[in-house]
Amino acid sequence: MIDIRLTGVVLALAVSSAACAAAPQVPACAAQSGYTPICGMAPAEDLELSPDAGFLFLSTTPGLAASHQSRLRIMELASHTVTDMVIERQATAGWGEPSCEEPQGTMGAHGIHLSRRADGRSQLLVVNHNGREAVEFLEPMRDGNTWKAIWRGCVESQDGTMLNDVAATPDGGFVVTAMFSLSAMKDDPHLEKLLDGRATGHLLAWRSSEGLRRLPNSQAPAPNGIQVSHDGQSVWFAAWPASGVWQYDFKQQKVVSKIVLDFLPDNLTWTTDGQLLTAGVPDVQTFRRCFLSHNEFCPSAAVVALIDPLKGSSRELLRAREGVVYGASTALQVGRDVFVGAFAGDRLLLLPDAMPAL
Repeated sequence: MIDIRLTGVVLALAVSSAACAAAPQVPACAAQSGYTPICGMAPAEDLELSPDAGFLFLSTTPGLAASHQSRLRIMELASHTVTDMVIERQATAGWGEPSCEEPQGTMGAHGIHLSRRADGRSQLLVVNHNGREAVEFLEPMRDGNTWKAIWRGCVESQDGTMLNDVAATPDGGFVVTAMFSLSAMKDDPHLEKLLDGRATGHLLAWRSSEGLRRLPNSQAPAPNGIQVSHDGQSVWFAAWPASGVWQYDFKQQKVVSKIVLDFLPDNLTWTTDGQLLTAGVPDVQTFRRCFLSHNEFCPSAAVVALIDPLKGSSRELLRAREGVVYGASTALQVGRDVFVGAFAGDRLLLLPDAMPAL
């Protein structure tokens, strides 16, 4: 989703009306049939399950009111306790570009992706907007009864676009979605060009032998979440305002298939049986209204869906009314359960036993 701090023009236009509005009331945090909210946290836009399956790694966004600090956090699954992730810094050869310097100040976190490197070590890729557009390479490590991360390296983008989500590739590289041109965004304060379905961005790929490069014929409407196919031959990514999930083939160098949905899919995650989970808001009008209002609890319905990429089909796991969660952005399988993150509000959703039995 869009990082609100990067859209200064939009902020300037909305600040006068936002300042006059009454402070929003935090909605009740009560379980209902099919879902349980986990409340009292900064917005967790993207989620990854820790290697020991005992924690969630959370990427925290500033939220619609820009009242939070973008950073990595951890939630213990047993207690639902959320804490900041401790990040130590130790540049290490083989993790990113040798010339990429460590981030200055607090490292932000947008899209994140956990994978296992060829040497067996865990790797957490993090899209960082704080001070630069970059993909940071972290190594998560157990630290007593929690987790910390060691910053090992990075790849800085000079593409002139806002990066969104990232996924590791089997060759040790990664693919990342470039959502839109930062300069074009400043000229589109009401988000008309971003949300009307035109191609605003593309895909980028990085290999140590080639550097960061734009993938040919990958133009798409505001590319958002991304995942690499299990055979490593293609990627699936969310063409967000086009309400679709598209497949890009590396060898053919083009989009080869499109799955149409009836909502705006945000991040993507793989399930244990090779399907894709996604979550999002119902339409562009809802997103525009909420984004420009700067109301952290802007009424917004939420959709969670399971996609079968082989069949090109989808099925809904949840279509929640307004007020259940604000700005649904990701869905992650943990056993039979599904956790739903958001780019606004104060909560995650837990969908108990939501995954179909195998």
